[in-house]
Amino acid sequence: MNKKIIIVLGSVLLVIMGLILGVVISEGDVFDDISDMFSSNKTKVTTTVTQKDAKFDKVNAKDKKPKFRLFAPKVNITKNSANNISYQTYNNGLFSMQIPKGWVVSTGKSDYIHYTFLAYDPKNPDYKIFFNMKTEGYLKTQQMKNFYSRYYPASTFAKLPVINPQTTDAFYRVYTPAFNLSQSILPFKVPVIKNFKSVQTLGKNATGGTIVRATYQNESGKTIEGVFTATIKEFAMPPVVLLIVYNTVFFTAPEGELVNWMPVLNKSLSSVRFSDNFINGYYREQGQVVQNAKAIQSICNQTSDIITSGWNQRQKTYDILSQKRSDATMGYERVRDTDTGEIYKATVGFTDYDWHGKYEPITDDMYNLPTAGYIEKP
Repeated sequence: MNKKIIIVLGSVLLVIMGLILGVVISEGDVFDDISDMFSSNKTKVTTTVTQKDAKFDKVNAKDKKPKFRLFAPKVNITKNSANNISYQTYNNGLFSMQIPKGWVVSTGKSDYIHYTFLAYDPKNPDYKIFFNMKTEGYLKTQQMKNFYSRYYPASTFAKLPVINPQTTDAFYRVYTPAFNLSQSILPFKVPVIKNFKSVQTLGKNATGGTIVRATYQNESGKTIEGVFTATIKEFAMPPVVLLIVYNTVFFTAPEGELVNWMPVLNKSLSSVRFSDNFINGYYREQGQVVQNAKAIQSICNQTSDIITSGWNQRQKTYDILSQKRSDATMGYERVRDTDTGEIYKATVGFTDYDWHGKYEPITDDMYNLPTAGYIEKP
């Protein structure tokens, strides 16, 4: 009798085990994962980069169910704030724009032709968008400045900054001292830009100035990266030739974060609209000498379009090197979620743990892609 019971129970157990194995095999190829652990010829998973929505680099995650695994890895994930931005409208009657919720906008107390504003995150002002319609009072050569400094040291000319050559790069190397001269009419502190270094040229703006991607050090010595443009024109005032700078526009983020914040910053820039009141006031002061109404209205939108095009066609070698350098400094490595295609920053040593195929180190080309956030073992 006991023998019959044992036989029956054994048969039932075999049936149950068969059902479980059938579900396991059909659900998630567990045996494939196990065999992969012992295989020396693993196939690398490739990531497809698409240009959708804001037309910036994104990971094209495969539409599939997550793999079933014998051991479900547990992790803590902190999502990037850039991936969860909500916007609010700023409108002061002269211009409007969409800014990330919580940001503030400060405007200069100037006329229309010199109009200036700064939109920024008050919790971290290194995330910012700057716009200035026009500034004048720049010298063309150092020889001119030396002349006035020697013979007319008290004159205004002796205090003017020099833009030589007349390029976007050269202008931003004197940006801070130039705008410090206007600090009395600006309600915000002029951003400190030191050691400005152009990385890549992204194109030309609507009025002929170059758009560049660049890095600089802020007042604390922290490395900041961003996209910058300006248009330099000559203005003859015998016996000296002065320079005028139109459409000074830039946006920035801390080093390593521009690739994540590019869609957000560029979307805000593209949303800037100057009102009819502003355009009418501009013409009363300036006339149609440099820019017509259509050009004024579309300054930021056109600049944004060119930035988008240049960014998507950029040489990405710099991104790989800079992201690796940033990770090494901060003590991070990057991993890819093989189920979703998302890329995360993790503390060094994360990939030493056996994640059963869930997370893997990224390849070099993936350093060009935005990260979804930070990941760590619980």
